Amino acid sequence: MKGCIFQALESLVLKHRNMAFWNALLVKHSPQGRCYISVNNYPDNELNALVADICVELDMEPAVVLGVFGKHLFTYLMQHYQVVVSQYQHFEALILNINNVIHKEVNKLHYGANLPTISCIMISSGHIQLHYRSLRRLCILAEGLIYGAGEHFNMQIKIEHLNCQHRGDEMCVLDIFYKSVLKND
Repeated sequence: MKGCIFQALESLVLKHRNMAFWNALLVKHSPQGRCYISVNNYPDNELNALVADICVELDMEPAVVLGVFGKHLFTYLMQHYQVVVSQYQHFEALILNINNVIHKEVNKLHYGANLPTISCIMISSGHIQLHYRSLRRLCILAEGLIYGAGEHFNMQIKIEHLNCQHRGDEMCVLDIFYKSVLKND
């Protein structure tokens, strides 16, 4: 897992707890003196252990924490890697180009990133079907990223998780329904 993901998790933890809590997590789940550098790779089990302890601390289910983290991660990535996403003016274009454009750009910035395989099909206006495959099985994190993108583009999002690797399916199939939210002037 790339260090920028750990850095985003740290920033989320610091929004809800303090540096002492984050440091205690590091002492418990990472080698002594660990400092996450955005471009370096770190073991997935470190992230999984950190998330598990956060779930205990917040008394929340892992799916809830991963969803919240995914939403936060989108905002974090927009702040730190805006060049990748800023070329898209619409939610639909961003989602449809995740695998073919965005993940290619991510690989340029972070060589060796172990990204999920994602393909998207435009079903109709306001409905995209996303197919997700990953050995990490972080589909709920992906859902959170989609909700974060929806907020960024001022869209109301509803996701139906039809198939899931956690239920033994070959891949996750997410039906994403979206529509513009009108702002009150």
